[in-house]
Amino acid sequence: MSHKLLVGLILLGLTRHAEAADTGADAFRRGDFDHAVQLFTARANSGDRIAQNNLGVMYLKGRGVAVDFDKARAFFEASAAQGLAGAMFNLGTMHLRGYGADVDYGRASHWFRESAELGDREAQFFLGLMYYKGQSVMSDQRQARAWFRRAAEGGLAAAQFNLAMMLMSDDDTGTDEDEALRWLDAAANQGHDQARLQIAKLHLAHVDDPHQAKVAFKAMGELANAGEPEAQMQFGLMHTFGHGTPVNHEEGRFWLRQSALQGLTAAQINLASVYAEGIGTEPDIVKAYAWLALGADNSAMANQALASLSRRIKPKERKLAEAMLTELRRKALQPPEQESIEQ
Repeated sequence: MSHKLLVGLILLGLTRHAEAADTGADAFRRGDFDHAVQLFTARANSGDRIAQNNLGVMYLKGRGVAVDFDKARAFFEASAAQGLAGAMFNLGTMHLRGYGADVDYGRASHWFRESAELGDREAQFFLGLMYYKGQSVMSDQRQARAWFRRAAEGGLAAAQFNLAMMLMSDDDTGTDEDEALRWLDAAANQGHDQARLQIAKLHLAHVDDPHQAKVAFKAMGELANAGEPEAQMQFGLMHTFGHGTPVNHEEGRFWLRQSALQGLTAAQINLASVYAEGIGTEPDIVKAYAWLALGADNSAMANQALASLSRRIKPKERKLAEAMLTELRRKALQPPEQESIEQ
């Protein structure tokens, strides 16, 4: 989960549990953090568990006060002691990310479990992740799937997506593509782009069916135009090989390049192959070498292909390719961090 998403989840505790502290919450929404702190402090000192949680968020984020992880933790603990699930979740997040102390997976899983048992869907999701990864708890795919399911049933799109991915690769109970597709649809309807991409990939897997190929092409095109790098690569390959659309090599190279410049290694390798093999264009060993070298920064496969290509490239061509590589490294973005289950 990205730091940005974590912030969103933590602040969700503020908006989700602020009803009993209306004036403080209103001040927070207006951006009047100093006044919000004053109002939350008065209520927190009188034992209001929601204000305690909200004040903890203020100290965690440095809104209206200096960042103070110890005070944030103390207010979350006071609120959690009164049974507020959102404060328990926030404590779990602090221990998971090591805010103000070393990462402590044991305490993180304890607080996520306490919150999850009270029905907090974000806590259920994070507990599922900890079981999936074997953090503190033993790796247990059944438990991971069970907690993802509870969070998914609560409407959390990230949990719906992860549950779907597990259902498509379940060694214990067998794959269930139909149920997976239902959960992917649920997540996609909430704007989860990875779910939309996975749905398109499922249709693409049945590319021999003209209807499904067209559905996949339409979905990939929408995602590609929205900037999703894997969709751009798939869209480029569909144009290149005529899956769901007539062959259009120029369009194929365009989308492969868009994806490759976003840092997707598979797209960099595919684009290099197009140039090395002359698929729909004249073979170009300089461009092939440059794109493979860019992919080799993150891929053993690209490294092996680059070693093979190095035996064919002439010194003058290598010099041109290295100049191109320098420019590509300047333009290319690094692949984003993700916290999702992938096949």
